[in-house]
Amino acid sequence: MRRDILLPLLAVAGGGAGFALRYWQRLAYFDGETMLFVSGAPAMLAVMLVLAALALDIGLLCWGGQRPLDYQNAFLCPGTGYMLLMAAGSFLMLGAGGLGILQTLEQLRLWRAGLVPFPIMTAMTSVLCIPGAAASMVLGQGNYRGILPKPAPLLATIPAYALLPWLVAVYQDNSRQPDLASFALFLLGVVCAEVGFYAAAAFAFDRPRPWMCAFFSLVGAMLLLTSLADRPGRFYAAMSLAVVLLLLGQSCALLRSCFGPPWPKRIHRGRVPDPERDEDDSEE
Repeated sequence: MRRDILLPLLAVAGGGAGFALRYWQRLAYFDGETMLFVSGAPAMLAVMLVLAALALDIGLLCWGGQRPLDYQNAFLCPGTGYMLLMAAGSFLMLGAGGLGILQTLEQLRLWRAGLVPFPIMTAMTSVLCIPGAAASMVLGQGNYRGILPKPAPLLATIPAYALLPWLVAVYQDNSRQPDLASFALFLLGVVCAEVGFYAAAAFAFDRPRPWMCAFFSLVGAMLLLTSLADRPGRFYAAMSLAVVLLLLGQSCALLRSCFGPPWPKRIHRGRVPDPERDEDDSEE
């Protein structure tokens, strides 16, 4: 099987397997009184071994292939599946922003009562979901059509910037927990997603890092899918799913450029092939 097809499927399958094992771990080896996982539980070892083995496989399979040198050649992808992933991820991120605003209002009520710190990072994450979703949609549409807008380098940086306050918010919300294992996968998944978006933006500034972008995008998607078993709340769950879809979209496009067959020549002239127009051109 072609690596540009195998790798995304491997990340999704790994996320599903990790979710099942993590759910088993939480169901059978989580102490509700102490809020800690039972140490030495076989489920924890199984989760770590499976995720580590899949991450190693992904890293090895991402190695090699062609090396696209700019953003357009790296992420050009007129496939319908790619556009569906980018559109679904963008709309879901927009919806996550709405859920984040509701959560911010609830935390503000608790903050006035002196129960929680001021939710600045949650508020920033919610607001930045709007430009993050818009930039992802515009870039996805440009990559699908083969024509990128002029501010593409600026737009490419917005998803990475939008995730920064989310990373801080995830750490702040969980840093007081005594058990690192209860949130380590979620935090690591957000870190990998941040690196994946950063590496994608680097293509727009003549700093291509195809292995870094593909590896961290796929591993980030796998870890975020696994961490959904921890029931992170509506806002974080919607944000995780949105980021997973966007990471899968950009990794599918990049892997096709690195390992897949070349796209039709018409695409490289600045438009997606139109069968009716191509037939008219051939008749003339």
